[in-house]
Amino acid sequence: MAKTGDGETLGTAEGAIMSRAIHAKYAQDPILDDFWAIELLSPENRERIEASKNAGEVEVTPGFDASPVFALGVASLRYAEDEVERCAARGIDQYVILGAGFDTFALRRGDLVDRVRVYEVDHPDVQALKRRRLALATREPASVPTFVPVDFEETLLSMEIRHSEFDESRPAVLSWLNTIPYLSEEATVASLKEIRAVLAPGSRVVLNYGCDVPLTAEQGAFLARLMAVVSSAGEPPRSRWKPDDFVEMITDIGFDIVEHATEEDLTTRYFSSRSDGLKPGVPGRILTAQRR
Repeated sequence: MAKTGDGETLGTAEGAIMSRAIHAKYAQDPILDDFWAIELLSPENRERIEASKNAGEVEVTPGFDASPVFALGVASLRYAEDEVERCAARGIDQYVILGAGFDTFALRRGDLVDRVRVYEVDHPDVQALKRRRLALATREPASVPTFVPVDFEETLLSMEIRHSEFDESRPAVLSWLNTIPYLSEEATVASLKEIRAVLAPGSRVVLNYGCDVPLTAEQGAFLARLMAVVSSAGEPPRSRWKPDDFVEMITDIGFDIVEHATEEDLTTRYFSSRSDGLKPGVPGRILTAQRR
């Protein structure tokens, strides 16, 4: 797993938090009310949003409407948070966010900070940038996550998380979102084996992946344009999985599938009553699995 960005920017992740900030500010009913996202933007992007009068005035990627894939990504984050809430109700009090980037769960979920400790795992350069921007925030965070720096090109999750207070003997919930498409199949398998190694039996994992399924002409054209955009940011997609192959792979590693949801499932769950037309416009799969 590679780092995101170059130590001063977050690559595609900068656009992701900018999109969440715009959604939180202007959507009548945000799928995820990420009111903290704007606090972590670069000064230039934050100023653009604060000076805008409506969402149409702020283009994340000029000339490209990313809403079909943004909807899939923000719904995946909401899906993961719903699972964390269910796990917390069952007494699971450890939440690991793998490839956290500028995730804001710990910063804004004041309703859960007394029950759930959050561990963010990412490249040390990304975490250093996040700490700098967090220090400049005008809002007080509900909590600050425990940062677990891991350079996946140099070391392993199982080695570094043991330097934190994470308790491998107790169940946890772990999310790994919007990252697998940028990894090779071999790197995905290796990472899932590492995840299994640090999680106690009964732990839950929420992850999404790029799925290899038939596309409409419109979807194919959109994904071709999306590939060009993310490739220009230095993060070209590297893998798409047939759903049956992904299920077989993760099951062989030692996980049982709890739920395997499609973009249609996410649309029904989170977008059915919207009047703004926002919904996932490309195929995607998200699943919850339990460590056997």
